[in-house]
Amino acid sequence: MEPAKVYDEYGWPIDNNRKFESKHFTIKELTKKQQENDWLRNRDAEDGIYADYPTYDYSYGAYECMTIAELKQAFLYGNWSIRQCFTYKNLAFINQINAGDEWWTLKKFEDGTLLAFESITMIRTINHEVESWTQDFRCHESEDVDGRFRIILRGDAERKAEEMAKHFHEKHPLYANKTARYKVGEPQDQSYDFGIYFVDIAEGYFPEYIEQLLNATYEQCRKLEYTSEEFNRKWKE
Repeated sequence: MEPAKVYDEYGWPIDNNRKFESKHFTIKELTKKQQENDWLRNRDAEDGIYADYPTYDYSYGAYECMTIAELKQAFLYGNWSIRQCFTYKNLAFINQINAGDEWWTLKKFEDGTLLAFESITMIRTINHEVESWTQDFRCHESEDVDGRFRIILRGDAERKAEEMAKHFHEKHPLYANKTARYKVGEPQDQSYDFGIYFVDIAEGYFPEYIEQLLNATYEQCRKLEYTSEEFNRKWKE
């Protein structure tokens, strides 16, 4: 179990005095692996082709996060340069879009295999939304004299959702800085016009997600594997 510690999720996440001493990875092997990815490799050093982000300005490097909370804090800080790498246990995450949020995900297996198997948008993953149906809602109805048509006003449902969200936040002040809200969608009972759904951020989803990656077998990761050819094709496009 991780030690209880309060993090400023958007504060500077790196201990500048911490040396990279992972028992799973070396800077050398992570650098070598990045040379397989056209978004990350130092093209100037390889073949003299111009690179938008040459390594003399955007160097290879890695930082080991000791806990999932540290890893989460690092991703939420955002605006990392290309080739920034964070590791946690035998997982490595390498930013492949400068100042972006697209992390090439690698896993080191016990036999020494270093497999790149996924590309993850981390902030969206951390801010994982969960929708739960609340109620179906019938909007204002307007019919002509023969009852041949009715006008459904979506705005009525949206105003109802805004009103429900306001009341929810009044009753739950802990959500003051969160994005919990109500939204309008399809009804569960098709005899109604719209459904109202409560949308929440799954606070516990990210640790669970990382644990899933840690527990994934080699065969499972191989099914997801993003090959160098796929990455290079996307880079050229």
